[in-house]
Order: sequence, then structure tokens, then C-alpha cells
Amino acid sequence: MSELTSRQVRFVNEYIKTLNITQSAIMAGYAPNSAHVTGSRLLRNEKVDEYIKSQQDKVMDDSILTAKELFHLLTNAAIGDETETKEVVVKKGTFERNPDTGRLNLVYNEHVELVEVPIKPSDRLKARDMLGKYHSLFTEKLDVSIATPTFIEDIPLEE
Repeated sequence: MSELTSRQVRFVNEYIKTLNITQSAIMAGYAPNSAHVTGSRLLRNEKVDEYIKSQQDKVMDDSILTAKELFHLLTNAAIGDETETKEVVVKKGTFERNPDTGRLNLVYNEHVELVEVPIKPSDRLKARDMLGKYHSLFTEKLDVSIATPTFIEDIPLEE
């Protein structure tokens, strides 16, 4: 947008990343002691607001899953191919000789490792449930057959 100054564009770019008015104004080069007021004023500016919306639309278009990608992820989760990363504390013991006594001592060293583990069974079942609902596999089929009454006109009886 050519109507915005370079500082206004920097403010918008920072604001989209952090959603923090004050920090965004400071990072854009506005005075720290009035950054919150300046940022609030900028957010009320119509041109700045339009630019924020256009930039957010660009970010959302790139980051939102398509239906095909979502079904692929759900299918992977349902069959157990989906994993999650967890931090695990690994404790390793080694024998080291004590220089004072000459005896071997067991020394433990701990460190954190990232480990890929399968998702929980409850998450797999939820993915299966969601896919089943999408494909209408779990709908109840009711047999609704009702005897419909037949109306006969009144025929006068002969006497």
C-alpha cells in the first residue's frame, strides 16, 4: 500500500507477528514512552486497518490446511502413522575412578532428548470417529413406516 509510511508498514508487520501494540510501535521506530498511544492511534487509522486485514489474509491463506490435507492427517492419525515429539530425560550411568580413593564410583549424567512417539490411542479413536462422522457411517437408520389411514366417504345406508 503506497498510502502508508515505511514506519506504519513496519508497525503492521510487527503487530501481525506479536499482536502487542506497544512492542510493535517501538520496533517500528516510534518513541518508547508514547508507543502504546501511538500504536492505538495507528490501529484506529482506516488505511492501517485495511493493510492489517490484507496482510492477515495472506498469512492465513498460506497457513490454513486444505480439506485434503486435513483428511490426510486424520487418516494418518487413525491408522497410527501420526507421531508426536516429546522431551525425555535420559539418565546414563558410567563408572569413573575416584582420584582420591582409587575406587570406581557410579556417576549419572542426565540430558534431555527429543523422541518421536506414536499418538495416544484416545487420539487415534477420535480421528476414526471424526472420519466416520464425515462419511456418515455412524448415523442411525430408522425404519419409519407408518400405516396411513384410508378415508372412505360416508355412504348413506338404505333403510
